Amino acid sequence: MKKLFILFTLFSALMLNSCNEQEFLKEEPRDNIFADNLYLDYDGFVNGLNSLYSLIREDRLSQNNSTRASLWQMGCDNAFVNGGAAALDPFNNYNNLHSENGIVVANFNWLYQIVNSANMIVSRAENKEVDWLGGSAAADLLNKNKVIGQARLMRAWAYRHLRYGWGPVPLSLEEITGLTYRNDWNRASIEELNAQMEIDLTFARDNLKMKEATGMVNSAVASTMLAELYLDMGKNDKAETEALRVINSGDYSLMTSRFGINTTKPGNAYADIFDNPTPEMGNKEVLWVQNNAYADVVGSANNYMKNAWFSYYSKDAKLKKYDLDMLYTYNGGKGAGRLSVSDSAFAWYQSFDDRYSEFCVKKYYVYPTDASGTTVLTVQYTNMTYKTPANLEDHYLWPWVRKWEYNDPYILDNASNAGQYDDQMFMRLAETYLLAAEALMKQNKTTLAITYLNAVRARSHASAITAAQVNLDFILKERSRELVTEEYRKHTLVRTGKFYEWAIKYNPRLDASTVNAWNDRFPIPQGIIDSNTGAKMEQNPGYN
Repeated sequence: MKKLFILFTLFSALMLNSCNEQEFLKEEPRDNIFADNLYLDYDGFVNGLNSLYSLIREDRLSQNNSTRASLWQMGCDNAFVNGGAAALDPFNNYNNLHSENGIVVANFNWLYQIVNSANMIVSRAENKEVDWLGGSAAADLLNKNKVIGQARLMRAWAYRHLRYGWGPVPLSLEEITGLTYRNDWNRASIEELNAQMEIDLTFARDNLKMKEATGMVNSAVASTMLAELYLDMGKNDKAETEALRVINSGDYSLMTSRFGINTTKPGNAYADIFDNPTPEMGNKEVLWVQNNAYADVVGSANNYMKNAWFSYYSKDAKLKKYDLDMLYTYNGGKGAGRLSVSDSAFAWYQSFDDRYSEFCVKKYYVYPTDASGTTVLTVQYTNMTYKTPANLEDHYLWPWVRKWEYNDPYILDNASNAGQYDDQMFMRLAETYLLAAEALMKQNKTTLAITYLNAVRARSHASAITAAQVNLDFILKERSRELVTEEYRKHTLVRTGKFYEWAIKYNPRLDASTVNAWNDRFPIPQGIIDSNTGAKMEQNPGYN
């Protein structure tokens, strides 16, 4: 009876307190790291930005047996689902995609987590009591705007995914707390989303340096994103200006000669870019790299890129007879074969293009002849042989792009690990070149467009092109040749209106019966629709 009385008393106290909503929802921080006592000075905001970068780093982490980035790569023209998993299988047959799909729901929620975290930084930076630690009014303003610029760019990064992934979505620009929670969201138009991204990216462009510390976003990233945004908005002249601003800055250059840790080994300049992803390693092409660290370092991220993109070759009848740790060690690490580059995309390369060479595409597997490992033998070859699309499920010997190779640098026995801890490039100058070429082509400046296309192709010893070859289809194929597994391919196809046509034409696992024109947008998660009780949120067409 005494216990019941105590419980009743506590419950009554809570009910009485709940009558005062302001007091009930008032947050009283108990730790050292809390928004109200974190965002008091410049160092606190830097810590907040580090958390925001950490959220974006999840792009490459494991999600539903693949990566978050896979959502915008699989089920397009140049990538199909190979080793199926529940949330991924619908991207081989979009008729099975629904509003509770695991990776669709997880990514939607994750992106709004990024948005709200950015909003928190932007709004709290306006507090006049913040000590920006600059030492003068001018230096304080520089520090403040550098913080806001990074947060705004990352907010635009999230809205870019939302816009191309789901189309019109709610536009949130204020920090959501217990006092500002809403359940009456409306979906902002594409025009409204683009306008806000333009505001955010312009601020970042103007308040960040062309080069910042490794790991940070910078003005070059902002301009490259603006170039793509302006192409989406049909402002091709502005897209040209932004792209050329980066290209002509003198701060970056395409890597055309061998460099870095593997220069004494056979290879080529294109492969070196991915073996040496940071400026400190001599990479002058990388615009944005996300720093990573080994497993025992706080803030490290066990990313999943090779496991997602490398075939599950150890399940091949011949290869599985070998010692797997040794097999993985000598072949770039373990793969699970979740995603594969389409045979069409591989066919877009010229045979002598460095990007299709054995140093950049896995064409055979090797194994050491003895314990010393000084010599190896080729023990199996990859192939793209199949009779029907069904034969592409768990195709263990499908070739793969070697950009994401990784063996644990400290413990070779860990070569069988699914994850990796290397730094990850998120943007490089070659993409800026391709955006510039597209902007110029759309303004009928074909001669200039050829200059930038041929610069990218010359690095890989692909043949030079002529004016007659320059059109949107060529540029889309060149983007794939250069950026396959890096770019968010679906964004590009949606932006250019090519998603449906090219998915049917080039993805070996899709046809007119398994993908629809309206699959260019994902379904709004059902939980979001159901919880928005204050206003009706419409589902995207085709998913009702």
